[in-house]
Amino acid sequence: MKYRPEIDGLRAIAILPVVFYHAGVTWFPGGFVGVDVFFVISGYLITSIILSERAAGNFTLTGFYGRRIRRIFPALFVMMAVSYPIAWALLDPSAMAEFSGSIAASTVFFANVYFLEVSGYFATAAEFKPLLHNWSLSVEEQFYLIFPMAVLLTWRAGAKWQVRIFMAVALLSLALAQWQIARGNEARAFFLLYARLWELLVGVLIAYWLTTPQGAALRDGGRFRHGALLGLALILWAVFTYDTETAFPGLAALLPCVGAALVIAFAKGQSLIGQVLGWRPVVFVGLVSYSLYLWHVPALVFTRIGTGREDLWLMLAACALAFALACLSWRYVERPFRRMHALPPLRLFGTAAACMVVLGGLGLLGQETDGFRAHYLEHRLDPVTRANYERYSPTATRSRVADDGCRFRDEELTEEFGARLQDCAARHGPGIFILGDSHAENVYNALRSTERFPFLVGLTRGGCRPYQYKAKCSYEAAIPFLTTYRDSVAQVVFHVSGSHYILDHRNEGDSDAAFEPGTEGRIAEENVTLTSAYLAKLPEGLDVVWLGPFAEARVDLSNPGNYSTERLQFNPVALAHFDRLEARLKSEAEGQTAYRYLSLLDALDFGPDALLQGDCLTFWDVDHFSPCGERLFGPTIADLVLSKAPLTQ
Repeated sequence: MKYRPEIDGLRAIAILPVVFYHAGVTWFPGGFVGVDVFFVISGYLITSIILSERAAGNFTLTGFYGRRIRRIFPALFVMMAVSYPIAWALLDPSAMAEFSGSIAASTVFFANVYFLEVSGYFATAAEFKPLLHNWSLSVEEQFYLIFPMAVLLTWRAGAKWQVRIFMAVALLSLALAQWQIARGNEARAFFLLYARLWELLVGVLIAYWLTTPQGAALRDGGRFRHGALLGLALILWAVFTYDTETAFPGLAALLPCVGAALVIAFAKGQSLIGQVLGWRPVVFVGLVSYSLYLWHVPALVFTRIGTGREDLWLMLAACALAFALACLSWRYVERPFRRMHALPPLRLFGTAAACMVVLGGLGLLGQETDGFRAHYLEHRLDPVTRANYERYSPTATRSRVADDGCRFRDEELTEEFGARLQDCAARHGPGIFILGDSHAENVYNALRSTERFPFLVGLTRGGCRPYQYKAKCSYEAAIPFLTTYRDSVAQVVFHVSGSHYILDHRNEGDSDAAFEPGTEGRIAEENVTLTSAYLAKLPEGLDVVWLGPFAEARVDLSNPGNYSTERLQFNPVALAHFDRLEARLKSEAEGQTAYRYLSLLDALDFGPDALLQGDCLTFWDVDHFSPCGERLFGPTIADLVLSKAPLTQ
């Protein structure tokens, strides 16, 4: 395959916006689209190599994967190996455990799946994840595992049928990406291969097209000589106009991907764009772009964590450091390994496997030791913070409160549940029925602790919301159930977590990112309305109470560093968000006749110091009461539930 310097120039156009975007340079609000450009380039280059070698009759899977290993593994593994001790020195145990998990996932190229579970790419917290950028390498590696085999399996069908198949798969992938975005699953569309596959296939299709007489003629004939200029304009338009509010990837990714395809197809050495992209300084940035991509995120993240600052000039200095490291990596790691063509396959694959085992083992070790928590507690905490952690930290495994006579709870409705309900009603009269999620279980436990409710029933399950159907949840089944057992229930107390009504900047609820400093914390209006509509469907005549959400601590209590005297307090951002949510819920409940709204936020009156009251750490994690918190708040919650007048003012 003939070397094209303009492709390296396009790599430079892709990497620089990504670096500046991650550095927080506001001139590049859509700099993240550089990754999409890389995907197109990768699809094009891989396909061009396969087609040329296949045509020459010397293509082998062993040779293909050997090149991929020499190209990707050395620089990646060196970066992770260097980052590990730096992370160990700078990160608290919670962050170190997560970093270790990302190391383990990256070594087997599942970082995209890992970060889908623990983070959002655009979340504020993502700025403190040193290996978040490895998600894109995992997407590419997953593609490399399946694509060569797809080419070989379809080779006999001919190039035209291959193009049709790959085009159909690309359209399906794009449709799935847009479908996930329309459903509010932007993170899945962002991180997973099936929603990104079409971007790589754009490069694949360009490679096939350029091998045809028509493609070669159009490229060389000059009839579309401004195609590369248009392509570059599309990329830059996305870089300068997109931002974190853009529904991405999906259809929005067409601009940078089509732009990259046009540049690849029509940029030539003698054209204006070809000369710009082929300029030696630009080409050099493209040559080191892979190493620069690897190093820039750790450099930025460790600088933020180590200094506690992220002003622009400091971030640009971190970028300069990353560029210097990239040059060293390219010169002393990338180039030597890429030139080892004579290395026997067995030794190459064996060495790669050994490195994966060592790095993956270090990652698993960090996870198994909970981020080296014991060492952190012993050697890196000041005595006061360590004493507070040992005194207050909820270290025991939390267990479910056992059933007790006519005080019982379950996660689903059964015949036994109904029979027990009727039997208890015959002995005590109608009882209190708690309905909701894991926060409702907090309320159930709090009421039980007061000994004022001899007949108390809970139907609660974590993660269940009435506005979001899940097969495991019982909200719809509760309507006919309560109708059937109407005479056994005096009051239905509905309670769910409030954080699910508070959206982050990606419109996701129950997100840590929504409670980072400076976040707006918008309200999920539709979910509030749907919850109200659900409560209105419960049987008439029941005393239905919407017990409003309590404020959530939103402090990472698994992090020993948060037990210092000045940090063992409620997250002030959470207090502000829950005040705003409370006003919205009161507004929704105003004038309702199907239910009454009781403000738990007003009754408990949380302030910054509510997290620690006496010897009681009132929360178990970021959003649930601890057992002593349940006991402490139980009398107040009981008084509120037993009150007959709505408390909404």
